[in-house]
Amino acid sequence: MSVLPFRRAAAGAALFVTLSLATTAQAALIPSPVAGMPPINPESPLYVVNVDKGVTPAQVKLGITNGAESENMNVVGTLDVQQGLKERGIKSNSPYVIYEVCNLVLGSKILTKDPEFGAFAPCKIVMFESHGQLKLMTYLPTYALKYFPKNAEAAKVAAELDKQIITVMKQAKSGGL
Repeated sequence: MSVLPFRRAAAGAALFVTLSLATTAQAALIPSPVAGMPPINPESPLYVVNVDKGVTPAQVKLGITNGAESENMNVVGTLDVQQGLKERGIKSNSPYVIYEVCNLVLGSKILTKDPEFGAFAPCKIVMFESHGQLKLMTYLPTYALKYFPKNAEAAKVAAELDKQIITVMKQAKSGGL
């Protein structure tokens, strides 16, 4: 009895499963609510985009500040991790800044019915470097709502917050231009 046909069949099945999973993963992506931005993977809490070539961390900061203001959001906090490490005598060459942004009017609509959502507030946009590429990352409010009882108002508000945050990220990734 030959095992070769079985190996071929198993290899074929493995290829089919791999291709099926790749197709499923691609099909799971949903369009960004902001034109020109990458699609969203609804299976991941994180949304990550590359900063345009030549844009500096200072320009990203300006983009976040201006973008937040244009979206009726406030930058309520900034944590410069690289600077904090340097102050403690730890060398760090890679920028890592956590910007906390908030739209109190929208946020309060979720917090009224789901006060536990406050554990994810304020919303964050993180600037970091990976393999020489400056990136922006956020935790999407729509994903956070998966952990709480659903209500139609909170889902609408979270979708609007997603759109606002991604809009700010779009402006920041181009340096505020």
